[in-house]
Amino acid sequence: MNYTFFLGTNPMLSASEIAAYLASHNAAYAISRITNAYIRIEADALPEHIGDHLGGTIRITTDAATWNHAPTAEDIIAALSPLPAKWVMGLSILSGSASVKKLAISIKKAARAHNSKVSFIEPKGSSLNAAQVLFNRLTHEPNMDLSIIRIGETYILIKTIHMQNIADYELRDTSRPARDARVGLLPPKLAQIMINLSQPSTGTIIYDPFCGMGTILQEAWLMGFSAIGSDASERMVTASEKNLDYLAQQFPVAKASRPEVLLHDVKEAFPENLAEKNISIVTEPFLGTPLTHPLSSPEIEIFHNNIIELYRFFFQNIRRVLKPGAKLLILLPCPKGPEGFSPLPRSFIDEITAIGYRKEQLVPQVIASHFPASSSDSVLYARPDALVAREVTLWETI
Repeated sequence: MNYTFFLGTNPMLSASEIAAYLASHNAAYAISRITNAYIRIEADALPEHIGDHLGGTIRITTDAATWNHAPTAEDIIAALSPLPAKWVMGLSILSGSASVKKLAISIKKAARAHNSKVSFIEPKGSSLNAAQVLFNRLTHEPNMDLSIIRIGETYILIKTIHMQNIADYELRDTSRPARDARVGLLPPKLAQIMINLSQPSTGTIIYDPFCGMGTILQEAWLMGFSAIGSDASERMVTASEKNLDYLAQQFPVAKASRPEVLLHDVKEAFPENLAEKNISIVTEPFLGTPLTHPLSSPEIEIFHNNIIELYRFFFQNIRRVLKPGAKLLILLPCPKGPEGFSPLPRSFIDEITAIGYRKEQLVPQVIASHFPASSSDSVLYARPDALVAREVTLWETI
């Protein structure tokens, strides 16, 4: 079966997350096409709940029909038959300049000839947005959200089987009772991406030693993982607990597997009992003092020096309780300077390696090759107006 995953604002990161998720679930698949908009794969089936667990995928579709010509209304009706007596249809044309409205009118007329009444939801842009799909229940039978894409001389009719639930993300983000922009606001979607890129296996405990408001803990809980969080600030520990209480009220999580939250400073030795657990580190540490303007080269050096000591303590102390082969998915700050975003100096990366870590390939080569001038061992994640980018990196203990 052919599936199309429509990618988020960072296509390479989104595609890498899909590959990591499928790998961690031992799913057999083959990539048939990658663009900045989507990735197409062939697989017998997808893991259950994959759509709910991917932070970087906007929608997932399956192929409904293919043609070697632009499909007519009659072609589409034939592909969808037998038709329900009454249904709602969303239709988008993602390749070419054909009129969606004209084709939809023809489909409605053709459907009537088959004693089927269809209502049409017109896209507000090039395709229906998440609000339109979810509000009109277009992923619930007998309704359908359909799109036409063109690859070479082939036209493909695709049907949406999952759409990111924007209302759920709002509940897990801006509606939470504890929020503080001064300590950073990690988006739930990025937290999901981070967890998936660490490729946790069954029985893995997700540990966030800079848990802050608890975003990574909440997403791990929703994805069915055991999780532990800690923070040097008692106020942050309290905030995490408050947000976890709220999550349990809003979502059907397993109460018995509620994440544990501890007060702990990474500059101190980690609890020895962590060495007995199968832990993967997934974390966004302190990213430095918030900036109000791009930095000069000397200011960038000062910025880096102000946070390197904290990171050095973290990598040294956590290494003592991690088993060989443990994964660390960590975001590193890159302040904006005269030549763009500046990652931590190579000398410090070498220092981390010397402690007993190996920097892993974050982006599979088959994906990296589709994004010119990209790196396979890290990806920058930043809003268009960001003054500090997050460098997504994956490490393994040796």
